[in-house]
Amino acid sequence: MRITNKHIIFFFLLLCTFTGLQAQVVTAEVDSAHFMIGDQLKYRLKIKDAVTVENPRADLSKLDTSKIFEIVKELDWEKIVNEKDTYYQKELTITSFDSGYYYFPSVKVFYEKNGTKASRNTQQIQLAVITPQIDSLSIRPIKDIIKEPVRIEDFYPIMMTVALILFFGFLAYFLYKRFSNKPVVEVYVAPPAAHEVALEKLQVLKNKELWQQGKIKEYQSELTYIVREYLEERFEMQALESTTEEIVHELNEKDITEEHKVELTDMFRMADMVKFAKATPPVDIQSTLLNKAIQFVERTKQEVIVESKTSAE
Repeated sequence: MRITNKHIIFFFLLLCTFTGLQAQVVTAEVDSAHFMIGDQLKYRLKIKDAVTVENPRADLSKLDTSKIFEIVKELDWEKIVNEKDTYYQKELTITSFDSGYYYFPSVKVFYEKNGTKASRNTQQIQLAVITPQIDSLSIRPIKDIIKEPVRIEDFYPIMMTVALILFFGFLAYFLYKRFSNKPVVEVYVAPPAAHEVALEKLQVLKNKELWQQGKIKEYQSELTYIVREYLEERFEMQALESTTEEIVHELNEKDITEEHKVELTDMFRMADMVKFAKATPPVDIQSTLLNKAIQFVERTKQEVIVESKTSAE
């Protein structure tokens, strides 16, 4: 086979490409070769001489299936340029809960350089996961509580509570002043007048029909009691506790017509005869006495004027 210039150029380019790919350095490094069980360790992947490197990617499948190491945090690839080198870096935070000496597995890194896809494996790293030594013979004192510095945010709940109390206090005071200054209309409700009470009781007595049932004594007692009560309320007489003669004597001193004085005297004396002498008056006179009592009340009644009072407190 005859070697020509074309063959020489082709083999030279192939050698350069192979050399360029092999020269690409992919490494792994950690902050420390040993750490306490449960602590966290920084693990970094680096692609050096990465001026023309693009799209780096790491295969972490070995770490995902590892029962010794766990990935706590994973950052994206970062391209770093300084005076000495241009490189890609990816940082992982790892931890372990099994003490012992282990090899952190090799990680395969994929990338593109000058448009050509390539991949390299990092080296394994030996790590020591240490269990802390506990001195059971010495008991150390409990550390004091670390107090946080006082901040303005710590007083927000108290400030809000005071603000709400002041707000509702001013609101209650405003409403009190607003409604307490309004004029209050007081209406005096007078008790029933003496004639109203007497007329109502006389009507009830009439509806009982006592004398029609032969209850003359009971009828006379109720009739004279109603009239006595009216005289006491209307004319300020001691009629309920006085005898008939005392009432007749006092009637002469009141502004009552002679006709009414005579009728009242006859009524009281007839009641005494029925009560004490067991007399039986004519039947038709019972109705007459009731009607005369009603007429007496109607003609001597006193109207009461009710006035409304307006006051502002």
